[in-house]
Amino acid sequence: MDAARNPTTGPVRSLIDARALALICAAALGLAQTNSETSQDIDSRVRALYERGEWAEAARVAVEAHERSADVDLYRGLALARLGKLGEAELAFLDGHRMHRDDSRFGLELAGIAYRKDDKATAKRRLMEALRLDPSSAYGNDFLGTLFLLEGNLPATLKYWNRIDKPLIQNVQFAPALNLQPVLRERTLAISPGQVLTLDRLWTTETHLDRLDILASYQFDLTPRQDQRFDLTLRSLENSRPLSGWPGKVLPYARGLPYQTIYADFYNLDQRAINFTAFARWDPDKRRIAASLAGPIALNPHRRYRFSADIRDEQWDLRTTYFGRPGGLDDLILRKIEVGAEIDSGLTPGLSWASGLWVARRRFQNGDPSSFFQNSWSFQLRNSLNYRLWTVPERRVRTDASLLVRAGRVLTGAPSRFVIAEGGLSGIWFPLAKGEDLEVGVSMRGARTFGALPLDEYFYLGMERDNDLWLRGHLGARDGRKGTAPLGTEYSLFKTELSRTVFKFPLVRVQLGPFFDAGRIGDPSGRFGSRGWMEDTGLQVKIKAPGNLTWTLVYGRNLRDRGGVFYTSVSR
Repeated sequence: MDAARNPTTGPVRSLIDARALALICAAALGLAQTNSETSQDIDSRVRALYERGEWAEAARVAVEAHERSADVDLYRGLALARLGKLGEAELAFLDGHRMHRDDSRFGLELAGIAYRKDDKATAKRRLMEALRLDPSSAYGNDFLGTLFLLEGNLPATLKYWNRIDKPLIQNVQFAPALNLQPVLRERTLAISPGQVLTLDRLWTTETHLDRLDILASYQFDLTPRQDQRFDLTLRSLENSRPLSGWPGKVLPYARGLPYQTIYADFYNLDQRAINFTAFARWDPDKRRIAASLAGPIALNPHRRYRFSADIRDEQWDLRTTYFGRPGGLDDLILRKIEVGAEIDSGLTPGLSWASGLWVARRRFQNGDPSSFFQNSWSFQLRNSLNYRLWTVPERRVRTDASLLVRAGRVLTGAPSRFVIAEGGLSGIWFPLAKGEDLEVGVSMRGARTFGALPLDEYFYLGMERDNDLWLRGHLGARDGRKGTAPLGTEYSLFKTELSRTVFKFPLVRVQLGPFFDAGRIGDPSGRFGSRGWMEDTGLQVKIKAPGNLTWTLVYGRNLRDRGGVFYTSVSR
């Protein structure tokens, strides 16, 4: 029967269809509510099974869940780990990490798995990823700091432990005893029992020790105690006696004998960190006597005074580096006396400032009439800043910046005012997680001069004992006479090197590695300079003994002129 013959059929069928649709919607809504309740029940059920120790059942229920929350994925991995199935647990945590990117718990658990597999590098990487999501995680900071402590990386340990007010120091110890007067020793250490050792306090203490300059080497060790506190131990080696017995007495004085030099160093006089250092060189081409007296002001390691005196009698060879006349100058004689004083002050844990006054008198023989070789008196004010620019303790990277400004006047001869601005960046990186067997160093330095200078104030790029601007394919002296390296009043110098420890003996360590240097030096007068960039490369060996005694052997090649040179030096 169709609708035309039964008028009531259409409305009845429409009513039935409407009721059916309503029933379907209600059923769907009820099913959605049931599924939602089931998801919540699964979370609670998996958690309860795990906490009761039914780890296999907890893992099974978590795997069979149609919609897994972050908690279900987490307890699944935890249950598998409890069952000793580390591989499956790791896969579960990785799956949860991919599904829930903003949940730091998976990174923490993956770090735990990596640590149980003795993969500390992966454990540290996972922990750092987790802490980027949740920097306040007590478990993550404690775990990561502990890993760095096991590797002897105290700065990285403090970076993360300080977030959770750790480590609290119970005792401060010394091995051997730190031979300073009690007041000075207490001021030098920025950490006391009952305080949390922070990274700033560590850096402040290190800055104080470096400024006092009485220790050849030192390190800090943290030892855990049963009461959740730590003992801090300063292990050090003094400058005054790097070795016991007669070698400790003779070696510091005799280290310069191969270079016709004798040293006389006296450190920590009267236990006040007063240091007197001096040397005398009887090389007929570059005689020199220099002495320095330094110590803390009023037993305060924040401020240090230094007085110095320097007397030189040198013969220079400028045949290839002075372009003021054909053939240059041979047998130039320089006699100079310079005295000065400065105060070095610590402004912050990473910033220091030094200021001082220097006065000099110079006399030349066998020069020409130009102003470079005029006898004269001069004075200059020196101001320098040194700043810990950037550190990444967990990567064992540190970058320092320095700035030196010298303003002065030449008083007689050819009077003139001058300003010298010199700046630099230096970086060091220890790629290995522990120790210093592999080291990468990079440095950049440059200077610019405004005004006229006498020759003895010129920079020169080359290896020479009185020069720290080493371009390691160029010698700064020929047959003992200075002046063979390019000179100028403005320069740029880039240096990079890699050193690897190849031998270790009880008292000696041998480092070997390649280097690459590039530099340029010039002078507005055009009478000096390098005439372009110079590039050097080669191999360097450092033999290090106790007390920071270092014997350096360099073989460098000048890539522009294709020449090779060999040079040795000793330093402390």
